[in-house]
Amino acid sequence: MTALLVGFVTLLSMVGATGAVDIAPVRETSPHRSDECYPGSFGRNEEDIDALEKEGLKKFGLKPADTGSLFGKRGIRGKPIQAESGERLEIRWEGFFPRYRLYYFPSREHHGVVIGECRFPEGCNNGFFFGPDTDGNGIPDCFRLVQWISSDYGQDDGVPGYLDRYRYIYDVHRDKYYVWRDLLIYRCPAPLGVPPDPCRTICDPPYETRDVGNMTYPRIFKTDLVEEKRLLAPE
Repeated sequence: MTALLVGFVTLLSMVGATGAVDIAPVRETSPHRSDECYPGSFGRNEEDIDALEKEGLKKFGLKPADTGSLFGKRGIRGKPIQAESGERLEIRWEGFFPRYRLYYFPSREHHGVVIGECRFPEGCNNGFFFGPDTDGNGIPDCFRLVQWISSDYGQDDGVPGYLDRYRYIYDVHRDKYYVWRDLLIYRCPAPLGVPPDPCRTICDPPYETRDVGNMTYPRIFKTDLVEEKRLLAPE
């Protein structure tokens, strides 16, 4: 069990389980198109998200920095990420069988909504967020998009032969929330994690990759949109 993520903050977590799915290769498509121009669900291709940097937004990284335990203290862990708009991101260690959850708060008064969590007992989590930083002080003016990634670096106990991964994408500007489930192609046999840190792996990266321009991404064998909804606006 592990993880907490640090950039302006930290994220990570654990909880687990996946079911069987029909296997068919993903069709990898192309350059960035916003959801106004493209009727499909945003985030199928990871390069579409990274293309937001071309819109003048700054990318703030989040990487593992801590571990959680069954008997660890519940509650807020790490320092919340504050935006100058009053929004914030917050990580909590909570539940009877605890896991890390990422919360988004649109204002100081709002109770917050969950926009990410770990899906696996030996999950590795990381992510990032985009936002403008017009005065260059290193503090985002507001949040534009947040992504949390939860990967199963434990035993190969999901879809046999494939590394299971969930991507949680919250487009704050449009109040659109997407959850994608990916099957990646192993480069080395499971389990991948090297205790006590499940994000440290026996080979790096532990999955096959593909290049898009000067960027490298995991090669996705199959991807499914698990959930798509609004979190704040009424349906």
